[in-house]
Amino acid sequence: MSSIEEIKKFAEKTLGEVPKVIDLLSNIDEKTAIEQFNENVNLYLGRSVLPKKISSLIAMSVALANGPKESAIIHFNLSKKFGADNIEILDAIKATKMAIMSSLLDSLDIITNNQLLAKKIQGSEESYELIDELKKNVGTIPERIIKLAKLSPELAKEHLRERNELLINSSRLDKKYMFAIALAVSISLRDKECVKTYLDMFVKYGGNLDEIIDILSIARFISGNRAFVNSIDILSKLANIQGTQ
Repeated sequence: MSSIEEIKKFAEKTLGEVPKVIDLLSNIDEKTAIEQFNENVNLYLGRSVLPKKISSLIAMSVALANGPKESAIIHFNLSKKFGADNIEILDAIKATKMAIMSSLLDSLDIITNNQLLAKKIQGSEESYELIDELKKNVGTIPERIIKLAKLSPELAKEHLRERNELLINSSRLDKKYMFAIALAVSISLRDKECVKTYLDMFVKYGGNLDEIIDILSIARFISGNRAFVNSIDILSKLANIQGTQ
């Protein structure tokens, strides 16, 4: 893109409107506005492997997990434009919720390694029966689920029930794309164990390396972009100051 006017025309054609961030940045520093839009194209809307509907659902989900809500609304609107129906959008929200809840189990390392608690967290007969059942039916299971089962079989069973209801038993989206969304959210939350788990499931259901690069690119852009979206009020003040000079 060679000028801000070309960018605005492209944005109106693609998005239906010029994003407020782009509009404000163009009034403050045109080079920054151009860079922001180029990142949008290179890391998000310009990606070519994942369907646009899925890319926008991934972007919406990462925004839901990290904020702000204004960003989530933008990508929700895009997902509708690209053909996502209501149930598919709800599926994406459910996958997001599950990834967030799973990421919070990262704290189990600290809890189970506490010297005062460790002797009390040895696991019960019910714990080991649940772990054996999971290994038999699922295969390799995340270490945190083993720790959760030892800490509380009830919590482990509830976590697995939620996982099935929110992530596995989706009504509309292909399982591959449910795991793509969960993977993107986990990347944005920097939860390495969840990233590994959801990556394995994504590949199991047919995901490939090119799609993973798209997922990483979108998660990276949307996570970083909240710096601009959260600063809209600041940018508005800067634009007003710029206009009076």
